[in-house]
Amino acid sequence: MPDLNTYLQYNDPLTIISRNGTPQDPFVDRADSLPVINGLITLLELPSPTDKVNIAGFVEVDQEVFENRRVLNEHEFLVHYGMGTIQFHSSQEGKAHLCRYKGRGLIMYPASRIYAMVKRNPDVVITLQDYIDQIQTKIDENQIALGLIEDAIKESQAQTDLSKVSTDKANQAADNATIAANKARDAYETTRLVYKEPVADIAELRTKYPLPQIGWTVQTHKDGKRYRFDGNDWILFDLIASNLQTVNEFKDGLMSVSEHMKLKDMPLELQDRVIVLCKQENVFSEIIKTPAPFPFNGEIIEIKGLCGVYGETETSIDIEKSRDMVNWTSILNDKLHFRANQHFDDRTVTIKTKTVNAGDLYRLNILNAGLDLQDLTIAITIRT
Repeated sequence: MPDLNTYLQYNDPLTIISRNGTPQDPFVDRADSLPVINGLITLLELPSPTDKVNIAGFVEVDQEVFENRRVLNEHEFLVHYGMGTIQFHSSQEGKAHLCRYKGRGLIMYPASRIYAMVKRNPDVVITLQDYIDQIQTKIDENQIALGLIEDAIKESQAQTDLSKVSTDKANQAADNATIAANKARDAYETTRLVYKEPVADIAELRTKYPLPQIGWTVQTHKDGKRYRFDGNDWILFDLIASNLQTVNEFKDGLMSVSEHMKLKDMPLELQDRVIVLCKQENVFSEIIKTPAPFPFNGEIIEIKGLCGVYGETETSIDIEKSRDMVNWTSILNDKLHFRANQHFDDRTVTIKTKTVNAGDLYRLNILNAGLDLQDLTIAITIRT
């Protein structure tokens, strides 16, 4: 994790997020695809001057060389390592370039140090913080005014509601009495059970009780079913499980014989499970630090990859495994590979570690991201 340094002797400190470049706190590989605006690309982090900046098809010019001739050729660029900017020839204006470098952190400037020239003669300077304060003040004033308006509306509505309450209460009292009586009658008619002597099956039930009353309840002892007469018909509402036999190859039970045999013949492939590892939007050379846990024991049988937007250059991806989120090891002998301008990976990978234990964690390590590669999905099929 980069250190957060501030210069506290100032009221509005400059904030620097920096990495030490040590094995414990290394610089991070970056691949920023950015356009040239006003002759410059502003990188998302400060690049390491030791590791330099790499742009395909371009040559970096040393600062001393540039000071002697003060001109950049079309395929040259100059890096200002202290500011994190790259200077280009005017012919590159508006073009996007993929800049690869090792990021050592960034500098964040307070809004109080970003100014705008409002007038000349004499010069009047207003900072971005001044504008933010003014906007916040107006927002607070508007919130207060809106609150007063809402209070007035609520008070008016409350008075209107009070005028309706008295009339509604009288009508509601009468309605409630009627509803309560109807509910009591319905509850009695729909819930009462009057048990009668059991019969063999539904056919004997209809014969023995040709004129039933609401609530009569009869059990058929052949199949353990219980029926209740609701005023129109006998309705099945209960099943005595102890009267049912388990299924086997010769006799129906809780399921039919045909269903039982179909279940026995079900192929093992239906027990396969899939872990899906994704990276939405742009994909860079990086470790996707969102792990996917797997809660079962099993064996990896296949790994496939695809991307929503293919890269213009080749892509190489590793899959790593861990038990403690600290120590990660690769599970592949050869890496997943996407050729340029291809949506799907182009080889069947050799899996070095196929065994999966419950609780294993998996993540993606993008070793080499194709230019403009987006919406990556890797599916790991595990047989449990």
